[in-house]
Amino acid sequence: MHGIEKIAYDKTMDMLEYVRPVVIFMVDATEGITHRDMTLLAEINRLALPIIFALNKSDLLTEKEMKQVMDTTIRMMDFAKYIPILPISAQTGKGTESFFKFVHDLRKEAEKRIETNPLNKIISAEFFQRPPRFPQNKICKIMYATQVDINAPTFLVFVNHKARANFSFKKWIENTIRKHFGFIGVPLVIRFKDRREGGEERTRPGESLESIQKARDKRQQEIEKNAKKIMTKRRKKQAK
Repeated sequence: MHGIEKIAYDKTMDMLEYVRPVVIFMVDATEGITHRDMTLLAEINRLALPIIFALNKSDLLTEKEMKQVMDTTIRMMDFAKYIPILPISAQTGKGTESFFKFVHDLRKEAEKRIETNPLNKIISAEFFQRPPRFPQNKICKIMYATQVDINAPTFLVFVNHKARANFSFKKWIENTIRKHFGFIGVPLVIRFKDRREGGEERTRPGESLESIQKARDKRQQEIEKNAKKIMTKRRKKQAK
């Protein structure tokens, strides 16, 4: 990409980052997804924009051919599984009703805000039921999490050791949030902060920082207790 094309591309990316629109990414189903499409998708993913992927001209393909195109597209877009992929036909109108419904809902999803209390209850419950995997003796404990921004939905997670918050742990948190709160077609930004770095405390009317800390300490003790039980069971299974 050189010259005018490069300038146009850069200006387009700057505009997208500033306006933050819902992106409709349309591809000719008879041609399939290309490497240039993948480059653009990666950039949109980096900008954390709400997006829907449409495979147009699906009416020109047989059911078997359409399945092959869908399978290939899903495989190539594995890095962004949150993006809905819809086969449509602008010519016949096939699939356009559900497509436009998705487009309408994307903005709501991007501007959705989750309260801190239910968010932490869900994360704690999931941590007990299906805890993330860590290298031995390198567990990353979640102190609490809170949503700090919308479009893109951004979550700040306070942990005991930020350095232990690896990629798989980040994906575990993202998958947990998506499982319970949706955010279809919307990228999530997960940021970690070490508890030693501090941070602002948010209180509700009549609630003191002391009561928050006590509740958090109690919750953390429960998390640690359950985590130890789970790790012990795993070691016993491995020993067998």
